[in-house]
Amino acid sequence: MRTTFTPAPDIADRIYEMAKNSKKSLNEVVNELIRKGLIEQNTVKEPVKKYDVEKYSKDLGKFPGIDYERLTKVQEEMDAADWVEKHGRS
Repeated sequence: MRTTFTPAPDIADRIYEMAKNSKKSLNEVVNELIRKGLIEQNTVKEPVKKYDVEKYSKDLGKFPGIDYERLTKVQEEMDAADWVEKHGRS
């Protein structure tokens, strides 16, 4: 089958150069390039799915929306409850 193909000037220059350096015909070079491109197209992997990572504020790595003062109080209450459980009330 005969088909007319007009490559862009920069591509034509590269094809002619490849043919000259490899001592192959233009048809051979073009067929090899097309074959290579088609093979690579079929072996392209799907892009890796991106995942979201929660951003944190630059303020000591604290997350927005969390009341750290309240967490400290809760931790103190839990520590006190643990102490009472281990040592009993004084």
